[in-house]
Amino acid sequence: MGDMTKFNSAIEYYTFNVLLICLLISEIFIFFYTRSKQNRTEKIDTRDLGTKWLLYLNFVFCLIISFLCVSQKAPFYIRKLTLPAYFAKIGMLIIAVGICIRIKAVLTLKKAFTLNVQISKEQQLITNGMYKLVRHPAYTGSILSLLGVSIVLKNIPAILIVAICSFVCYQIRIYVEEAVLQKYFKGYSLYREKTYKLFPYIY
Repeated sequence: MGDMTKFNSAIEYYTFNVLLICLLISEIFIFFYTRSKQNRTEKIDTRDLGTKWLLYLNFVFCLIISFLCVSQKAPFYIRKLTLPAYFAKIGMLIIAVGICIRIKAVLTLKKAFTLNVQISKEQQLITNGMYKLVRHPAYTGSILSLLGVSIVLKNIPAILIVAICSFVCYQIRIYVEEAVLQKYFKGYSLYREKTYKLFPYIY
């Protein structure tokens, strides 16, 4: 996927494609993993407000815009705004880290992780592992992976668009999610005070 001539070597090009496939497979795995758990739990509150679809759209949009901005369909003044070649390696590292963080976060939550915003009867507030520092590490992983794709392709406008869209979409999702968590978990306010939203020691 992508134009091979935009990469320093064939190894770099194929590594990026493998990472992209891993990203897509990980999202498919998470979809089926959470769906199987979701069907077996009794829900006491479901208040998604369409944010699940917002995140789906953001995922697809960010991938499309990353490739579109480096394609011949994009105006030349967009295509020429690029980062140095070595940023491709940085981007690939970010994708890999993002995938690992997201999968680890999902597996830590187990049944508590759902694509919908919902609360089940047996659900508990998870504050161990990554959740000791960050309240939404699964979203951190997604943002990093999407940002990593645009960084590999080195197009500055694409990187900015992906960063802004992802931040806004996940902010909306977190706002809806935390309103529900605060309602059902008495210790959530204290947990919020002790942790960061997405990025440790930053935000």
